[in-house]
Amino acid sequence: MRHADQVALALRALRHIDEGTSERGAPSRSPRARYLDPARFERERACIVREHPVAVAPAAMLAQPGETLALDVAGLPLLLTRDADGTLNAFVNACRHRGARLADPGASVRRAVVCPYHSWTYGLDGALRGRPHEADFPHAPASECALARVPVAQALGLVWVVPRPVRPGEAPLDITTRLGRFADDLRGFGYDGWVPFFERRFECAANWKLPFEGNLETYHFQYAHRTTIAELFFDNLTIADHDGPHHRLFLPKRSIVRLREQPRASWDLSRHANIIYCFFPCTFVLHEGDHANLFTVLPEAVDRCTVIGVTLVPEPPATEKAERHWRRNVESFWGALDEDFALAASIQSTLASGAQDDLLLGASEWCAARFHEDVERRLD
Repeated sequence: MRHADQVALALRALRHIDEGTSERGAPSRSPRARYLDPARFERERACIVREHPVAVAPAAMLAQPGETLALDVAGLPLLLTRDADGTLNAFVNACRHRGARLADPGASVRRAVVCPYHSWTYGLDGALRGRPHEADFPHAPASECALARVPVAQALGLVWVVPRPVRPGEAPLDITTRLGRFADDLRGFGYDGWVPFFERRFECAANWKLPFEGNLETYHFQYAHRTTIAELFFDNLTIADHDGPHHRLFLPKRSIVRLREQPRASWDLSRHANIIYCFFPCTFVLHEGDHANLFTVLPEAVDRCTVIGVTLVPEPPATEKAERHWRRNVESFWGALDEDFALAASIQSTLASGAQDDLLLGASEWCAARFHEDVERRLD
């Protein structure tokens, strides 16, 4: 992020602190059908999640030729590869013969991908290289049996995919345009060269949109996080900017008032604020100065989502002291986030009770309301 932008954000925050205010929008209601309707859920997954880039893995996991990673993304069995030419590829993890999965979930190093059913063999570029009894398939030439490609790109130390097969004539994924101007902030911090320190994958018993609501407001900090991070932050103070459907939330810590004692040319927000980037529809990046915690929320069912989390650091820890430092940061982050995901599951468990037709979003929860507006716009 440019220094001028950091100064501007800090000044906005200090003005609100002096005036005892925060940035707010219009109060709204969120119908409970958004979280319970299976047909709507399928529309969301098809029209939104499978039409936008989502971060699915650290790029460093696929840094060298021969490295592969199999995982499921929003119902799509996915196979990522780095081929001999160094090209990053993404394919549907399904043999073009009878559809068997080619690789079990997880990372590996290999020269080729071999189907366990009939030994059809594919190069890491997706081309069919061989199959037993070739003459039995005059109706399916090898040139027409390459693996089904998935749009993929690398940016900000991450692999991004649009989780669906590539369409005929579709241009390569332009990740720079799709992520918008907030990605420039992260490039400026050096993300393209950062490496993973910690990874986590788990399921949450909640509709995929509920974790977004909780991470797009700070109204809950003093209550839900009273024993973890609440004391670090001002109550219900959020500074928000938007670029299309993407969000940047600036969360000033109480220590930000110390900047008044320093010349503006030396202001550095890394110690005095958290900055959340929400790349629509599914990926959060929490910038914490010297490292970042990221997670992507993937819809699995109307009442269930999968979370893929990773901590990126500038370089692998070289000492035990560095290891302990990053480990403490990971524990602090997930200590608070686990509280958020538990509350999302708690909300989901009550929605079918009939106690209310709508969930209420107050004026300070306006970014969550804006997220829902972006979802509705794309469904329409």
